[in-house]
Amino acid sequence: MATLPLSKTHFISGQRKPQKRKRIVMSCTECHRRKQKCDRQYPCCNCLKRGTQDLCQYDAEPKGCQAARRSSGEINTSETSCSTNMVHLCPPARPGPESASEFQDKIRGFGYSSHGNHNSMSLLRTIQSYGGQDTSLSNSPAINQPPFRSDANRKYKELVRQLPPPACIDILVQTFFSDINWQYDLLDEGSFREHLDAWGKISYSDLQVGFGRLALGTLVFPALLFQVLAHALLFHPPRDEMIDSLTMADMTFHDLGAEYSDIGAELLALLGKKDITIALVQADLLRASFLKSSGKVVEAWHALGATIRDAQEIGLHTGRIVPEQSPVGPKREKQNISLVGHRIWVVLHIWDVHMAVVLGRPIATDLQIDRFARTIEDDERRRELFSHWQTETDLPRPFDIILAGYNVAYRYFKDIHQMEYNGANSQDYPTVERIHVAIKQGSELLPSWCRLEDPDTKFDRLHECQWLPVAREGLSSLIHLVLLALHRPFMFSVANSRTEALKAGISILRAQERLFQQSEPHQRKVFNPVYASFDAIVLIAALCLVFPNEDQERLTECINVVERGLQRLDIIGQSNSMAKSAHDVVCSLYHRLRRRLSISETEEDARAFSSNSEWTFPNSDTDPSNGAPSELSFDTVLPPRPTHDLFFDQISSAQVPFMDTPDNLPLDPLIVNATDSWNFEGAFSDASFWSLMNQFDH
Repeated sequence: MATLPLSKTHFISGQRKPQKRKRIVMSCTECHRRKQKCDRQYPCCNCLKRGTQDLCQYDAEPKGCQAARRSSGEINTSETSCSTNMVHLCPPARPGPESASEFQDKIRGFGYSSHGNHNSMSLLRTIQSYGGQDTSLSNSPAINQPPFRSDANRKYKELVRQLPPPACIDILVQTFFSDINWQYDLLDEGSFREHLDAWGKISYSDLQVGFGRLALGTLVFPALLFQVLAHALLFHPPRDEMIDSLTMADMTFHDLGAEYSDIGAELLALLGKKDITIALVQADLLRASFLKSSGKVVEAWHALGATIRDAQEIGLHTGRIVPEQSPVGPKREKQNISLVGHRIWVVLHIWDVHMAVVLGRPIATDLQIDRFARTIEDDERRRELFSHWQTETDLPRPFDIILAGYNVAYRYFKDIHQMEYNGANSQDYPTVERIHVAIKQGSELLPSWCRLEDPDTKFDRLHECQWLPVAREGLSSLIHLVLLALHRPFMFSVANSRTEALKAGISILRAQERLFQQSEPHQRKVFNPVYASFDAIVLIAALCLVFPNEDQERLTECINVVERGLQRLDIIGQSNSMAKSAHDVVCSLYHRLRRRLSISETEEDARAFSSNSEWTFPNSDTDPSNGAPSELSFDTVLPPRPTHDLFFDQISSAQVPFMDTPDNLPLDPLIVNATDSWNFEGAFSDASFWSLMNQFDH
């Protein structure tokens, strides 16, 4: 016999008997606690919007619901009948151990991607779909979350209780969004603050219940918050009485930031990788960024690799909406999540190819920007995200700067990486010339507000664009870094590449100097400025040492930018050990360069040299007094990759006695004790650039 709808019928002792009943409206326990009207679905719309599906449950299930499910075959007929007259929309039965979702969880444990179409997992999904079973991996209920260690609840509570007081959090979050977030445009401030407010309402009793019962989004948020606070502490003004209480004696904000970042990473490790969300990927990427800013570049590269894998696990590389984030909800909300995923994957790809070229590492990502953009079906929203950077009148956004750099220059990192792998093959040089022309033409087509030369600063004074002057200099620095990397493999073998490498290196150091001047003293201690400066300084010094008679009209400028770059490294090196190592390496090169060019050793003469454009340089490459033995040949020597050599070959040199330099500019010329002699040390071969530098007579 067919079962009538519950709104018309209730069951007594197994018999269907229509009655007039009193209608009692029920709410899930979470809505009841919040005094909210509930739609009595499972999960209800309120819990879905809050991301608290795991808390959506009802009190003891009315037996009338059991009868309804019994008639549909969900439960067997031996179950008791309902004796209530209550109208109630009950949640569906918890799936048994052999439910489709649990079955797929077991298969996923083998490591198959949920986004591939050509593997065994895809075949099983097809088989299940023909069987009429739900195959969505994202619909696993809360009870299917992975089993945690027995001490996981205690450990989770210990970690999240190390968050600072709300007042301190608010101060540091403001620093993050005003000074840092624009660099990668990873977080939406409005959404982040909503999650922060929701986290502030989590009670101690909520944590006592067990963190396995909290919604996944709630669980991950503290890990993301710790990374946000860690970044803010790198850039926050020191001696701020509002947050000084967070530190101990002799403890800096940088020290506290490192602790917070470590706690955030520990939280992520505690949660595991079974259920990955966009927030987890954001926390991962911020962790990699913090490690890089602290000078832990190798660790940052490994963290970036893990972040890329997490992003691929939830399909960010496909451009699709992440199902774990938006199983239901308004279409606009799904689209916003999709746009966040697009931005994150673009940033991950740029980071990946950038570090691959700078560090000589393999590339793990791929991006065809036009094809990737077309995964957004809505034409207007696609243009809003991927074409807005080309506008002249609309307010620029941080992601516009990122896309401008990608479209002009970063897209060629992959080609440069391949040419370096080929070993500066002469057959590749037409590609070098083609890419060089393309970058130059693309730079000329940049919108006026981000032109590399003589930009239009009409937006700079607006509050919404306070980040733009610094971002513009960063854009210029990175585009010229691509040009430097493009010509680096050929700079010992092709004269034109030497000229272009010198020009690019000078432009990088000029941009880095302007960035330095725009920053506050407390913002100059992070490792980030070392990346671009170190490569440029080393390559300029190397070219001036090996080819002192070429481009003599630029040699004075080269010495000038190297000297000032040295002093910036000195300032950063006072609080960053890797920056100090980079500084010492460059000092040793600078010492050789002075001897090579017969530059006087007094401070007054150094000042005179820096401003004397009429200086004449030695004409003989074989003159022993110039410190260049005639038998040295660089024809078969690969140019140095300074940042790679620093971190992976541990290039180092003895500490150099320089006079102290105050944080405030202008910087004084460097004074080098030229009577001392320093060799380079590290895990380099006898035929490397560093080995040949040790053979110079110094």
